[in-house]
Amino acid sequence: MTDTPLSRYTRILEAVAATRQGMTLGMIADAVDLQPATTHRLVGSLCEIGLLQRREQTRVYVPRSRMVRLCLTTLTPTSVIDLARPLLRGLVGTFGETAYLAKLSGAAVESVAMEVPYSTDKAYVQPGRVMPFHASASARAIAAFQPSDMVERMLAAPRERFTADTKVDEAELRAELERARQQGYATSDNELDPGILSIAVPVHSDDWGVVFSIGLLGLAERLRQQPRTQLVEALVAASSALSQQMKAAAHLAAPI
Repeated sequence: MTDTPLSRYTRILEAVAATRQGMTLGMIADAVDLQPATTHRLVGSLCEIGLLQRREQTRVYVPRSRMVRLCLTTLTPTSVIDLARPLLRGLVGTFGETAYLAKLSGAAVESVAMEVPYSTDKAYVQPGRVMPFHASASARAIAAFQPSDMVERMLAAPRERFTADTKVDEAELRAELERARQQGYATSDNELDPGILSIAVPVHSDDWGVVFSIGLLGLAERLRQQPRTQLVEALVAASSALSQQMKAAAHLAAPI
């Protein structure tokens, strides 16, 4: 392997990410076969850009929130889906509609897990399906809490009109994002799939922001009969539970 500055940074990140308890500078230097002074300089740079951090009152370095977020937006760990499934099943059991988990992937949002009722007349969202930011509740719930540069990238993408109710006007979409931020959830009513209503809430984390959303979807005429407050409260409770479980799992696997 060519010994370039980039390869050195990469080796350091790989070494620290592979440990649960973190590493001291000496341990990192030994693991990546670099001089202590060089290791100190490179680790310092990684800390400056938010990929590593030193634990308070210790000499141990661990992954920081930016690195964890980068990993989450690139690959959804099976453990996250495993944590979400019981929560999704609970929503299905309560409301009799499809529940799903969506994830930010680069500047796109895709469905990564789904639980459906036994009835064959229920709507569903296929895992792996890209959820367009301008037409889906899951993507809006995530986009509403992204940095402004990410929102601008999403707004710059082409916007297909899937139904007569699909919003493609930029001003309308900005208003939808602001509404989602204010009320804590997003909706898509006959905007992506004809006759389908979807409601989604963001999964907040103090460590890595909003990368996931949890939602319910079903036939609009049927889902509208459910009290909106009840739907949102159940989704928020599931979102909060997933956030806490992910935080606990992250601290066990790779302390932040």
